[in-house]
Amino acid sequence: MIASYHTAPDGGLARGEGLDPEALWIDMSDPAPADLDRVSEAIGITLPSRADMEEIELSSRLYRRGAVDYMTLVLPALADTEDHEVAPVTFVLSEARLVTIRYHTPRPFRSYPDRAERSPYDTDSAREVLFGLLDEIIDRLADILELTDSRIEKGSRGLFRMGGGETEVHDLRSALSMLGQAGALVSDVRNSLVTIERALGFIDRRATRKEDGHSRRAIELLSSDVSSLSEHASFLTQKLSLILDTVFGLTTIEQNATTKTFSLVAVLFLPPTLIGAIFGMNFALMPWIDWRWGFAAALAAMALSSLLSYLYFRWKNLL
Repeated sequence: MIASYHTAPDGGLARGEGLDPEALWIDMSDPAPADLDRVSEAIGITLPSRADMEEIELSSRLYRRGAVDYMTLVLPALADTEDHEVAPVTFVLSEARLVTIRYHTPRPFRSYPDRAERSPYDTDSAREVLFGLLDEIIDRLADILELTDSRIEKGSRGLFRMGGGETEVHDLRSALSMLGQAGALVSDVRNSLVTIERALGFIDRRATRKEDGHSRRAIELLSSDVSSLSEHASFLTQKLSLILDTVFGLTTIEQNATTKTFSLVAVLFLPPTLIGAIFGMNFALMPWIDWRWGFAAALAAMALSSLLSYLYFRWKNLL
């Protein structure tokens, strides 16, 4: 799907369906190779393929060809659900227009056109549209981190209220699964912030050469937001690590207590087992084999040995 945007009279963006070579911003969602070729021919700019976008080398994600900048960012989508998708999005910036190529739907690409007139950035140039879109993306990443923080808080409260039992074990698994998903999402957000920070640095070099003070100021503000979010993401990562370490520590304590109980029970039954094994031997000349009270004496010895073992452990505060 291809959408074309022009500057609206109210300072926002007016959307048009299909390709308009004169548009300020052309947004391509899940384009086929034929669509890429058609748009490339119409605007005179070579657009990268999906394979090009998925290159992991930095030199393949940030480069300049002629007077056109190519920047590929990694952005998450569908982060409000338990599952989320992370995929590259390419921004192709020229003096006349901005082209975005994506194969998933991050929310800023839906929300920014409707809120462009309230953005701190104008919509009268492709660069300003790029700054406004990046600002929307950064705001969305901030929302994702806040949402993830609330999930972590909810999961940690549930974990520390558990007191054992089959139901609690099931809840523990669910909570740990949720915390694992939150950790993966925070990691993806940090990765996205790194790609945004590199892209801003790439734009800044061009803005510095052109001595564009307004662009440099915008890049400084966006970079400051990215740095703040990176610190927040690092804090959440540390918080997750602390919670998981605490949970595993408590689990280890419970397992040790259970093992201790079984060990003590085994020790309590060890003397009776020894007595029973001795009197259970089937030799022809066994002492007391014909004694009338032998069986009762053996039972009494076994009971007494268990009682003495129990009293000893109680005296040592092991029970």
